[in-house]
Amino acid sequence: MLTSKEQKLEKELIGEVWQNSQIYENMLVMADEIGSRFAGTPSEKQAQEYMVKKLKEYGYENAQAIPFTYYGWKRGPVKLEMTAPVKREFEAISLAMSPGGTVEADVINLGTGSPEEFEAVKPEDVKGKIVLCSSATSPTGKRVHRRTKYGYAVKYGAVGFIFMNHNPGQLAPTGSLRPSYRMGGEIPGIGVSLETGSLMLRLAKDKPVRVKFSDGSKVLPNTKSANIVAELPGRIDEWIVVGGHYDGHDIAQGAMDNLSGTVVTMELARLLKPYEGKFKRGIRFICFGCEEVGVTGSTCYVADHLDQMKNTAMMVNLELGGLAYVDGMKHAAFTVYQPPEMKQWIEEFLEDVAYPTSISTGMSAASDHWPFVMQGVPAIYMHEEPSMRQLVQGRGWGHTTADCMDKVDPRNLQEGTMLMVRLLLRMANQRKRIAKHTPLKKIIKGLEKTGMKKTLEIQLKWHPDSPR
Repeated sequence: MLTSKEQKLEKELIGEVWQNSQIYENMLVMADEIGSRFAGTPSEKQAQEYMVKKLKEYGYENAQAIPFTYYGWKRGPVKLEMTAPVKREFEAISLAMSPGGTVEADVINLGTGSPEEFEAVKPEDVKGKIVLCSSATSPTGKRVHRRTKYGYAVKYGAVGFIFMNHNPGQLAPTGSLRPSYRMGGEIPGIGVSLETGSLMLRLAKDKPVRVKFSDGSKVLPNTKSANIVAELPGRIDEWIVVGGHYDGHDIAQGAMDNLSGTVVTMELARLLKPYEGKFKRGIRFICFGCEEVGVTGSTCYVADHLDQMKNTAMMVNLELGGLAYVDGMKHAAFTVYQPPEMKQWIEEFLEDVAYPTSISTGMSAASDHWPFVMQGVPAIYMHEEPSMRQLVQGRGWGHTTADCMDKVDPRNLQEGTMLMVRLLLRMANQRKRIAKHTPLKKIIKGLEKTGMKKTLEIQLKWHPDSPR
């Protein structure tokens, strides 16, 4: 429960959320004027400068771009043609971290590319071929990450990878293939729309399909990027990290994924700066770079700031693409990653603020909470309430040319900001420890039990003794 002074402060904060248009104004500038903010592009650099400038305007003289080095990537042109049983050219785009090159081989269609579908065939049936799979939910009802599908293709000896969108609209998907904080991809990978992939299969008429594609993309080692950090010190040396990634993919504005999380992070910083000195714990606002190329910015941040992890009381990850979605009100919801007792903490918080929503527990390595999780830091994720649309459509417009400002309703983001600022107020001032850190041995045991260790090994993201 809040004190009377804190209740007064909460009302002031809620009012300011709804009476100010900074969320939408920042979104318009960063989406329409600056662009995708994709790793390694001039747009990324412009975004970094804009965010630091705005945070300084909000009063954060300590706002800065903290650099890191990674394997960069530059998109090149793609040419895709079926060479048998008929000849036909198709449109396609490269997948991020594809090493580029030219391949020609028979195609093996592995459905959704789930582990079960790979394990149902022999590696020799895949070796030397081009794997085709879709972004659809697996036959067992699970959403399998693209990097897992690519990892199996590489493991089984494929020479190329074609990733087909399962959503209609002539939208070829993009997305990363390997974690760029460590490496680029081993075999060329491209994305095709549902319509293109379906046409290729229909033209084959049950005969073997052979394709040739060339990808002019390149992996660029020793590339520089930066995380944007602003700190609101507390009375003790204990910190709450809140943030999300600012980069989108270079084929769109990345408005939902994840400019939405970026502008909410900046808005939280703006809201709380006038009350500096009133909180027990400090709050570290971080807009992470290079998430779309393998959760790289946050991984590099943790690797370079290991000494801060023991004093990090909580990591709150904001991946708000669904919450930004314009098609109806999408209420904020939470996932607790660790420790399990945080679920009760969130439940009590939601009861206190009278905000009915869902709370789940689980684990994922595909966003910026992950490197903090592997250091034992308590971590939660705010997103949209789960729905059947998520299960059927998956990312929807995400990672396609359609992820633009016309899909965004800033009112939904204001609601999410209102809820998050109330949560931060309680976390920052709670007298007792928010939650315990989780020992690495316990984390590893849990990942082994759920089978997630195997997935991380396939993705080449299993390195528990080192952040990167």
